[in-house]
Amino acid sequence: MTDSVLTKKQALILLQELISNEGFRLRFAEKPAAALLEIGVPAETIVNLNARCIAPRKSTDLASAGALKQTRDALEKDLDQVALTMLIPHASFNQ
Repeated sequence: MTDSVLTKKQALILLQELISNEGFRLRFAEKPAAALLEIGVPAETIVNLNARCIAPRKSTDLASAGALKQTRDALEKDLDQVALTMLIPHASFNQ
């Protein structure tokens, strides 16, 4: 069995909730798998995550909101860069 990973979209949602929602942050620390389900991560993905990713921890062990915001911003910038480098197909009428 291979370890699954969150999609970038799922990671952005997770980071935003950890930054802005103290209740979610506490639930995530206590029961990460349940918190991931709460934000729409499929159960199949969660059960295949590395066990360390879904192990309970103290909420004080989580990165600060500021550090998580920097991570979120970097991930968003990465997505923007990918979008900017896409080649958009277009029809050519010269034959």
